[in-house]
Parts: sequence; C-alpha cells; structure tokens
Amino acid sequence: MLNLDSTKELTYEQQHELYNQQIADNKQMSSALAYLLMDLCDEGDNDANNIQELESFNSPKVPSISIYDYICRILKQAQCSQECLIMGLIFMDKLSKKWGRIIVKSINVHRLYVVAVMLSAKFYDDRFFQNSYYAKVAGITHEEFNHLERVLVFLLDFKLIIDPLLFFTYRQRIITNYFDNPE
Repeated sequence: MLNLDSTKELTYEQQHELYNQQIADNKQMSSALAYLLMDLCDEGDNDANNIQELESFNSPKVPSISIYDYICRILKQAQCSQECLIMGLIFMDKLSKKWGRIIVKSINVHRLYVVAVMLSAKFYDDRFFQNSYYAKVAGITHEEFNHLERVLVFLLDFKLIIDPLLFFTYRQRIITNYFDNPE
C-alpha cells in the first residue's frame, strides 16, 4: 500500500498550495510514476500469495516493454491527462487497501495500470476514446479490455469518485518522493 492518502496533518495553507500547484512536465511525471510502480512490483513480487480476483490482470509473461515506456505510450496515444495517471494509481492503491497488501506484481502491473488510467480518463477527462482504441493502446484485445474494465469497476465497488484533496496529496507525495531523486 502506498499510504499516501494521509491529509490530516496538512494545514489549510498547505492544502491551498497543493490545490494550486501545476505539473507541466509529462516526462518527469511518467518517470516518477514508473519508479513508484517498479518499487511496488519489487514488493509485490516478493509476496508468493496471489489474489484470485486479480488473476484476470495477469499477463501470460512479464511484458517486455518497460513501465516507463508503457506510461509514455499511454500519455501519447490515449491523450489522457496527467491527472488520470495519478488517479489510476489511486484506484490501484484502493485495491491494495481492500486486501491489506500490495497487489501490484510484474505480471499484472501493465494491464492493471492501463485499465485504471483509462477508467479514470473516461470518468474525469473531457475527451476519451472507445474501448476498442484503448485496447490497442494497451496491446490487448477489445474483449479482454472490456472484461478487465468490468472487473476493475466491480472490485472498486463502483466507487470512482476521488476527493480532490486526496488527489492533490497523492500528487504532492509522488513529487516529494520520486521527482529528481527516484531512489
């Protein structure tokens, strides 16, 4: 679990600063998120137990494309907002909290993340595409993408609304912990 959602210790001024902060560099955000996801995979790969409800997201083998390149591909081809990249991570963290442990593994991170990001794009962005297009971006079949999206929505109990303060807190913690010094 990321445990990035603690907003209780922020003053009103800090909350206001988070709200007004802008992130312009997609490469830097992509890199930060890739490092974060790789850290989660390292932790998740050490857990021998699998969560049956997430097996649909497992690839037949670990994809050869790096997480960073995959995130860049999502940004370029799906034209989703940077905010959706963060919201996809929040959706994944909600699942980790549901099971009380890291759910991300090298075998599922690509599919889980792309479906979470696309779900957030459809829910939050003004512009989004059909699932057939998102499936091409993801590198999976249209039918499989539809299935994974359905599974994710049910696993999230249809709770797709993200509190703005929670979003800004995640974003700030990503910036603080993974920008310029990802190690």
